[in-house]
Amino acid sequence: MSILSILSQKPWTSDQAKIDDKHSGKSSSMPLPRIGLYVLMTVIGVLFTLFSVAYIGRMAYGDWRILPEPALLWFNSLIIIMSSFAFHKATLSSRENNHKRTREYLFLAGALTLGFITGQLFVWRELVSFGYFVSTNPSYAFFYLLTALHILHLLGGLIAWLLVILKSFTLEDDSSNFSLNVNLCAIYWHFLLVVWLILFAMLLLT
Repeated sequence: MSILSILSQKPWTSDQAKIDDKHSGKSSSMPLPRIGLYVLMTVIGVLFTLFSVAYIGRMAYGDWRILPEPALLWFNSLIIIMSSFAFHKATLSSRENNHKRTREYLFLAGALTLGFITGQLFVWRELVSFGYFVSTNPSYAFFYLLTALHILHLLGGLIAWLLVILKSFTLEDDSSNFSLNVNLCAIYWHFLLVVWLILFAMLLLT
């Protein structure tokens, strides 16, 4: 291929895209929002991994005290599992273009998420009432930090959830983008569920 032909290429045209596909393979068919979500989850995963490594490393010091986990954490874990399942059902309903049922599951998922967050705040309140303050011991500080980070990421997800809810009331005939957005919310919630279960197991075992 001559230099002149290379310079004359128009990569933004469909004909040129077909030519490029023959030489370098097809471009990714994955929607950009999905790619963006995967990048975001990777960053969040790295963040929680770093804090978890710091948590485990700090345990080696002699001033580390075991924090008793309130029983309410088990109930909260059940709530977030139910929330993730509700998002899964919402995804299935959106693929069937059952917008009414999708909204119902979305509302349920959001309500359960708020219930989980409220439950976590009650856990904090219970720990504080027993004298487990942030400044008392590093193990207590790590517990508040890790659970607070998880709550913040859930709150961020609730912003996207609210936008999807609002979008569901203004759907047109083509609702493929809406179904994609519901699915992305579900993926994000499944991810945060896994993050929480790992954190909870780590806190229980240490």
